[in-house]
Amino acid sequence: MQTTNGTTPDATRFLYFLRQLVSLIMIVFAQGIITFFIGLLSVFMMFFSSDYFWGDLAHVYPPDKLMYIGIDFLIAGAAFALPWLGVWWMLYGLSEDGRIRCFPLLLLFAYLTFVILFLQINPVYNPEAMIPSSAGESTFLVCMGMSAVVLFPFYSAGVYYFVLKPNTRPRKRYRFLLLCLIFAVAGLALLPALWHLAPSIYPGLLSFPE
Repeated sequence: MQTTNGTTPDATRFLYFLRQLVSLIMIVFAQGIITFFIGLLSVFMMFFSSDYFWGDLAHVYPPDKLMYIGIDFLIAGAAFALPWLGVWWMLYGLSEDGRIRCFPLLLLFAYLTFVILFLQINPVYNPEAMIPSSAGESTFLVCMGMSAVVLFPFYSAGVYYFVLKPNTRPRKRYRFLLLCLIFAVAGLALLPALWHLAPSIYPGLLSFPE
């Protein structure tokens, strides 16, 4: 049997398969960990922004209130985006030829994991909860998750194909800043549409107090 660099073709294929399997497991694990901590961060942020969503004028969103809601939205988005930049950059750095092998498959596994976790969300008002939630708070949390479901695959593809893979000017840091700007604008533009769409997807939001 012929050898390739001292190993048989069967052994080479097995090692390749093993590396891909480890990468897929790592991607699924990373998605679970990142999503868990982002969920905790989102709940923690609600303690400091609850006044946006409670009170007699909770259903009214003047420009100053919208600005703070948008800032919270972008902070949560950045906290989700930056770890994934690190994940894709690590896989890119471990590659021998400057490309992530089977990137679409890795992205698919990461995306399906996130969608499965997101589908576990079922906001239902519990009047006996120790920390009550308002309709605005619950809708905002759901919208953050929905926007991540919509934007995550495009963001990841942008990180790899636009930021990491090309070896051209401008530098990677500037391309990443441009990518962040594009997705910040896209996310803020998407938020109002998701806000109006959320109650039709999750009727339980209508049972929360204003």
